Amino acid sequence: MDEVKLLQERIGGRWVGITFRHDGAPNEDLAKRPMRLCEAIKESNTRPIALTRHLVNCPGAQRSLGWTTKEDDKIARKMVEASGIKLDIARKVIANTPRLDNGIAAVLIGSENPADVLISYAQPEAAMRLVRRWQQVYGADLHLEVSSMMAICGSVAVRAYTTGRISVSFGCPDPNIATLCNC
Repeated sequence: MDEVKLLQERIGGRWVGITFRHDGAPNEDLAKRPMRLCEAIKESNTRPIALTRHLVNCPGAQRSLGWTTKEDDKIARKMVEASGIKLDIARKVIANTPRLDNGIAAVLIGSENPADVLISYAQPEAAMRLVRRWQQVYGADLHLEVSSMMAICGSVAVRAYTTGRISVSFGCPDPNIATLCNC
């Protein structure tokens, strides 16, 4: 049984696999238009989606995936504008958000098994089952870092990939994409 089906049966909810490709972008399943990583995850319930540097239109996701290294100040200013936090705090949040730096060519969402990371927009009951399962397996509480900035791309997908640990986000307020990202 693949990992996605196993989680859906044991935890509940819909899970999607994400694979970070180093060996080039696929010719099939490319996104039909530029989009945010969080948006592609949500849309992958109808079909697999592949994103490349040119198909990601979110500066936070571009940064998190290692496709830009010079946008931190622009992202910080956008965070200030969108959330009202102070500029120095926005810069600290960005500095603490993981970034890939190992030459990702594409991100495949919902197509490859095994995946590098599994993501779910989980309902509270499914999230509680996940935490309970963690406690049953490891005999300890699940300690989490939660961020509202670059919440899906950096604070969940990249952090889980780089640490091998569960990452959680409650999403970010954005009037254009209901409760997904804000960078």
